[in-house]
Amino acid sequence: MESRLAPVRIRVRQGRECVALAPGVPTLSSAHSPWEGALLERHAHGPHTADKHQHLSHFVYLHLSEPAPFVWQSEGKQGNKMVGSGAITIVSRGTEDSVSFPKPVKRILVNLEPKLLQHAFADNDTGRDAELIAQWGVPDPQIEYILRALEADLEGGLPGGRLFGDSLLCALAVHLQRNYAVSPPRVAKAANGLPRARLNRVIEYIEANLEREIALTALADTAGMSPHYFSELFKQSVHSSPYQYVLRRRVEHARQLLQDPGVTVFEAAVRSGFSDQSHFTKIFRRIVGVTPTGYRAAL
Repeated sequence: MESRLAPVRIRVRQGRECVALAPGVPTLSSAHSPWEGALLERHAHGPHTADKHQHLSHFVYLHLSEPAPFVWQSEGKQGNKMVGSGAITIVSRGTEDSVSFPKPVKRILVNLEPKLLQHAFADNDTGRDAELIAQWGVPDPQIEYILRALEADLEGGLPGGRLFGDSLLCALAVHLQRNYAVSPPRVAKAANGLPRARLNRVIEYIEANLEREIALTALADTAGMSPHYFSELFKQSVHSSPYQYVLRRRVEHARQLLQDPGVTVFEAAVRSGFSDQSHFTKIFRRIVGVTPTGYRAAL
């Protein structure tokens, strides 16, 4: 029996048991990240066969290494192909399949809980789980970009904070449903931005929580709409994504704090919501044009 302290793993049902999908220990995992509704693992393993199993969540796999053979069987279909770096596999929750990797591979695996996909388009939520059309080793540059960005953020210690990961996962959920859902959501094109009262509530919430983690769902709930629709309308209103807007407000708050000689650069970073000082310095320099230390020296 596993220890209760053992890391969370991506699991599938095999017979009456739930087993880890990939062999060995992940080289990277989001098990202890603040992300909700998603679990990412990066693996590098030798030849491996995963016998028939059922997926408990929606599943996306990104091939990272050089071209390698990939064999699969699912729902009465089968395939045998060479997959190269950037190839994507998408499997809907409840799908039964078996896969085989005759040669060593490196890959990113992501489990997506149904609620993540449902909440992205909450305005049109029917209460039913999304059903995705399976894809086996196909190119999709947008999914590759999102997964590599999640990987880089996780490997860097999540310097972008929860809002960055939330925004990427929302974009992934939206892309999957728009391009691979059996019944794509019907969404009216966003126009004219957020109503002034809702925008004011969101901005007030951001100002009150600059020092804390800010979740995309919290901002969307404050506006009373789904994360995806909120993000589109917010960007129309302020000409910036929620994540970029929060970054700029945090940098502006840090600039005000740095005018006080009694506040250290590290303290200004923490009190402005940056958990990583090097990330703070990088973002501050990108927005202001100088480092926090240089900015203070010029006062």
